[in-house]
Amino acid sequence: MAASGEPRRRGDSELTARRVVEAAAAEFIERGYDGAVISDIARRAGVTPGAIYPRWPHKSDLMAAAVEHLLEQLLPERRLQNLGIAELTAPEILELWAASLLTSDAVRDVLNQVFGSARSNPAIQQLLQRFLDEQADQMRALVERAADEGALDVEHDAASVTLMIQATGIGLHLVLSAGLADRHIPSGQDWVAWLTHVIASAAPETPPDQ
Repeated sequence: MAASGEPRRRGDSELTARRVVEAAAAEFIERGYDGAVISDIARRAGVTPGAIYPRWPHKSDLMAAAVEHLLEQLLPERRLQNLGIAELTAPEILELWAASLLTSDAVRDVLNQVFGSARSNPAIQQLLQRFLDEQADQMRALVERAADEGALDVEHDAASVTLMIQATGIGLHLVLSAGLADRHIPSGQDWVAWLTHVIASAAPETPPDQ
């Protein structure tokens, strides 16, 4: 009986751990690193604080797990899968990406907290650095895919294109979330038209199969 119950207990433990991490992530978004409280996280997850400490002895351990969980949701491959658009062509994906940048996005909002916390928290800073590197790796794969599809001139340096895309996405979100005046924000149609033009201008004049 004990042996047959072991997988169930292990599964219950992992489910509880996931609930705690998700609760900690929600607290991080709402209150930031310093404002998050273990007792509130436990209450939100439906457990006691004593159930948290064996796995995460210190608040910093749990908050690092929460931030890692949040950043994983922001990686391009995960977002493409969640949106069901991973199989589109690279130009189609980039156009949808451009359209999304001017809209409110609760997932991207976490970057405000992460960048703020990273200034004074080495553990969060390391997580942010790893995320940015992984994000760049995945974006570069999309850029190289666009080149293979003939939508991007292979003469353009992939690292330069990737950095432009990454910086545009993160920078625009931070600027908008800081309260940029409406008069400085283009319409969604104009913004997408501009970025589509920029992307198209980087395409080769002659398709690669001609």
